[in-house]
Amino acid sequence: MNDFLFRKEHSRRMPGDEINGKVAKENTLFSFQWIIILIFLFTIAFSSQLKAQTVTLDLKNASIIRATEEIRKQTKYDFTYNDLILKKAKPVTLKLVKEPLNSALKKLFSSQDIDYEIKDRIIIITEKKAGMAKGANNALDGPVNGSVTNESGKPMEGVTVRVKGTKFSTQTDKSGHFIIPAQYASSLLEINHLGYYHLEIPAQRARVVSLKMSASELKDIVVNTGYEQIDSRQLTSAVSSVKVDDILTPGVNTIDKLLEGRIPGLVFMQNSGQVGAAPKLRIRGTSTILGNREPLWVLDGIVLQDPVNVNPQSINDLDFVNLLGNAIAGLNPEDIDQIDVLKDASATALYGAKAGNGVIVITTKKGKPGKPTISYSANTTFNRRPRYSDRNMYMMNSEERMDVSQEMVERRMQYNNITQFSGYEDALQQYYKGTINYDEFKRQKDYYASVNTDWLGLITHDSYSQNHTLTLSGGSNRIKFYSSLGYLDEQGTIRGEYNKRYSSVVNVTADYDQFLAQVSFAGNYSSRNYSPADLGIMNYAYNTSRTLPAYNPDGSYFYYPVTPTVGQLFNYNILKDREYSADHTDLMASNLKALLRLKITPKFNLEGTFAYAISNNDRQLYYTKDSYYISKLRADYSLRNDKAPVGGEWTKNETRNNNYTGRLQANYATTFGAENRHSLTISGGTEIKSNEYNGFDITRRGYFPEMGGYFDIVPTTYSGYYNQWMSTKAALGSFNRQLTNELAWYGTTGYSYREKYIFNFHIRGEQSNLFGIRSNNKLLPIYAFSGRWNMKDDVARNTSWVSDLALKASWGWQGNMLPGQTPYMIIRQNASTDPYYNSTSANISNYPNPDLRWERTSSSNIALDFALFGNKVTGSLGYFYKRTQDAFLNKIVSEINGVQTYVINSGTIENKGVEVALSVTAINNVGMNKTKRGFVWRFDPQLGQVLNKIINQAINNRNNVLIDNIDYSNYLSGNIQLAGKPINTFYSYKFKSLSPVDGSPIFYGLENENAAEYQKRYLNMDRQDVYLEIMSESGRREPFIQGGVSNYFGYRNFGLSFNLTYSLGNKIRLMKIASGYASTSAYPQQNLRKEFVDRWRRPGDEAYTNIPGLQVNPNTINAWWQNSPASSLQLGGSAYDMYDNSDVRLVSGDYLKLQSASFRYNFSESLMRKLKLSSAYVALTGTNLFTLSNKMLKGQDPTQSGSTPNINLSVRPTYSASLNVSF
Repeated sequence: MNDFLFRKEHSRRMPGDEINGKVAKENTLFSFQWIIILIFLFTIAFSSQLKAQTVTLDLKNASIIRATEEIRKQTKYDFTYNDLILKKAKPVTLKLVKEPLNSALKKLFSSQDIDYEIKDRIIIITEKKAGMAKGANNALDGPVNGSVTNESGKPMEGVTVRVKGTKFSTQTDKSGHFIIPAQYASSLLEINHLGYYHLEIPAQRARVVSLKMSASELKDIVVNTGYEQIDSRQLTSAVSSVKVDDILTPGVNTIDKLLEGRIPGLVFMQNSGQVGAAPKLRIRGTSTILGNREPLWVLDGIVLQDPVNVNPQSINDLDFVNLLGNAIAGLNPEDIDQIDVLKDASATALYGAKAGNGVIVITTKKGKPGKPTISYSANTTFNRRPRYSDRNMYMMNSEERMDVSQEMVERRMQYNNITQFSGYEDALQQYYKGTINYDEFKRQKDYYASVNTDWLGLITHDSYSQNHTLTLSGGSNRIKFYSSLGYLDEQGTIRGEYNKRYSSVVNVTADYDQFLAQVSFAGNYSSRNYSPADLGIMNYAYNTSRTLPAYNPDGSYFYYPVTPTVGQLFNYNILKDREYSADHTDLMASNLKALLRLKITPKFNLEGTFAYAISNNDRQLYYTKDSYYISKLRADYSLRNDKAPVGGEWTKNETRNNNYTGRLQANYATTFGAENRHSLTISGGTEIKSNEYNGFDITRRGYFPEMGGYFDIVPTTYSGYYNQWMSTKAALGSFNRQLTNELAWYGTTGYSYREKYIFNFHIRGEQSNLFGIRSNNKLLPIYAFSGRWNMKDDVARNTSWVSDLALKASWGWQGNMLPGQTPYMIIRQNASTDPYYNSTSANISNYPNPDLRWERTSSSNIALDFALFGNKVTGSLGYFYKRTQDAFLNKIVSEINGVQTYVINSGTIENKGVEVALSVTAINNVGMNKTKRGFVWRFDPQLGQVLNKIINQAINNRNNVLIDNIDYSNYLSGNIQLAGKPINTFYSYKFKSLSPVDGSPIFYGLENENAAEYQKRYLNMDRQDVYLEIMSESGRREPFIQGGVSNYFGYRNFGLSFNLTYSLGNKIRLMKIASGYASTSAYPQQNLRKEFVDRWRRPGDEAYTNIPGLQVNPNTINAWWQNSPASSLQLGGSAYDMYDNSDVRLVSGDYLKLQSASFRYNFSESLMRKLKLSSAYVALTGTNLFTLSNKMLKGQDPTQSGSTPNINLSVRPTYSASLNVSF
């Protein structure tokens, strides 16, 4: 057991300190850091080989072509030239020994009519000006041979070359070469390539053409799907692509948060501002009810796995705060080049059954040809804590809370289970008992009325975070590399909470004529520290009375009495109690990928991919013997009931994941027909995957962290400990294992006619050990059809303001199988003996479900892509429709089966919506001559609308309820499926008024004066029908319209950008004021929201306010629906709980947020030359700067839901200073 012990040095912990002394983890982290450093040093050593090249030649009457081939072999430099130039060259005789490359070329061409130029690692050969006319005249009788390069001199493949005024067109090959027939030798050529300026040039001057990048052209040229790289002009699927450099925001440290407001059709929901909290993402709605609704993450073509296999029910819960991290939590956004969001069946088909919720493909940065470049980026971020002065705080101050206390005294307020008062109430009790005189009472009263303890300042703080990234990249045309080291120290605004991340990426690519090889490594280590959830740290900060001090006048802690159990007192101080607990998680993950592509023929190649990933998530949580948590377990300290008689408690949750992917794929591409008008691509392959989770969970008591992680023995006389605790699963510990093996085949075919009419077909079949018996006997194929019509030349040939126009459409099937289902019954024997029957027992772990079918989704998509006014306005307008059949639902079965619920295929879900994406370059005074730029203004509005509903027949046609194991809480939380209603539709009690007698809330359908009538009628109704009568539909919890508008303004070296995001269509509850973490019968230590300043106080106030009065005596308010026999209907809790869940506490969740704003200065060319830098900039950035929302929220952040049982920290504003340099 020593491997699982907490090793900690005996020392005093400060508030929020992490769990220390994990020797094994420290060694592992040390090793991990050394691995990263060694890899980084390797790339530096590799880059040192890219120095000046030397050449050794021994040529006798040899051709220039042979000489260039020999130089290319020795130096790895490429040549680009017109064949006619070298064919006319004279033979050479030359002997050189270790001659510098530049000098060797001068000697080689000294007696020739040849000029040359070296750009990066490409040697461009041209004719001398004096000889060009002659060469041109000689060529008039034959075809025109030309080549196209970019501004760096690199050959460009796939450039379209048209003969103006004719139908003839061709494309450049891999070397950038093209041939124009002799009959067009005197014609004018049109040379076009997406992302570059259009060029018209006489054919005889097109021997070597250099295209310049256009600032106003479409940004995204190549779309990465993970299996394919597709030119955006050939794209037939629904894919949104963004360059990470365009959306990178200092202070935003994970990839998922960067996508807020950037992708049409992607709904972003962030329910907590805690450091490391993951947002919830939905792509084109919800296609499953019981399955995981999050998208699939893919890194460089390989599917990523979450480090912890969290139950889909928790992940789908909109109130669940995910602090465990997701599949991309360890990736550094600085290492990412591009993000492609695959939305429809055509785009996601090749990923199979797990891609029903969409796929997000991440492409890491790769090296580029050129000298090695070292880049360093750093940013420091200030995170602003919440303050009582903020407009999003609406809590009472000391004086307002004292007013409540005085009213409670005047109305003879009664408390349940309180034996000792604190604060003002304690001073009043002492005065009544005569232990203090009036003067002392008055002094204490004045003190408590003005103390105004800043609990928010004591529990949260303004924090500073830092992020550093160092990269090294470069290479040649043959071998390119990219490597990086990253460090993030993200301090939370809750004291003691942090997220530290170490990351590294290494990508090496070797690209030769006959093969391409890639090796990629991505590794990260993160360390997170949080306050334990049971501590309720933010609940305390918001809801503790400000009349209570945190410290005594002498600086010592101020304690007040609380009662963890009846008859027991505990002196409590949150600051001290925080020192007695910690929740710490260490996560290490690494991904290794190797790819080899062999060129068998010019048209056919084979590629193999192997990837292996491993992660280890180790969470340790403890409470010491002095913590309030442990005091509650001790109950009355009797031998019979004490469940924690010695020491504290320690919990360990460890999850290890390892997975591998093997893929073999064949690719064939050809063109045929007259003028190569027809293009055909065929790819197919097979894939094998294995994914394994191994977990271990245990909770031990008798723990002493202050004694080095020592566990003491609990005497056997404590029968409660051994009988009630040690026989539980948590105390005994448990191992769990989940293994998923998958074998799949896939294929894709693409056909294009003159690059105008494009058709694609994708198909995938897979078999997995997750599927039932019947599913194992057949491979359900997932397939999709898609097409594209580049219609510019057909419908807008003579429309000058239309630069490009394309219509695309797709349709396909997707499938899904719910994890955890099996055709076999699994019975798990309990390890301990049943204390009542003195025998072993067993539970049914998995119920056999051999007939469960696939959850199938059909998806249709149509979109219009356009570019207008010389590509100054580009965008896409699309519509989609998805229909899921045989959706998984839970159904109650008889307990005689050993389980209470059973999964069936019974649901049908419909999703539909509209997506709009625009990119507008309103002003662009940037010329091609690289002079100082003028004013630039670009803005990119995005909009996505998603409407969904359940449309199948209900189990009970009277109330349209699709599941039969529900109670009122399902309606209140939105965890109810109703035919014809959107998913996450929730309900609220119908508030009527306040009672004129005591100010308690009254609801329609539940009035006391009609109790007898209601009880009789409701008992004869179906329970679900009763809920629909006493509640009203409130709306949906998820927004159905989200988007953003990003703006960029530039002038000279200055740039200003900001991103506005908006969300529409959802409803939220106001924070609780009468139940849960709040109360209308507040104990002396509880604070109240300012709404209670306007509370009901006396008869007649009900005409002016809807805020309930104080609950004078909790025992006197006895709702009729809580008494038998009406209690069997389970209509709700107390009237005050129902008030917080009524329609009067309901508001719109719509908001407009300034998500980010950044001011940037790019260093001038002259300054960079002085500093010997290739590029540099500094920037100031702010995030979450302000939010416009419903005024009834009274400052409550619209991302904070009143439905959650706990108060979550709101998303906090941040302010960052950044520096980025390259040399």
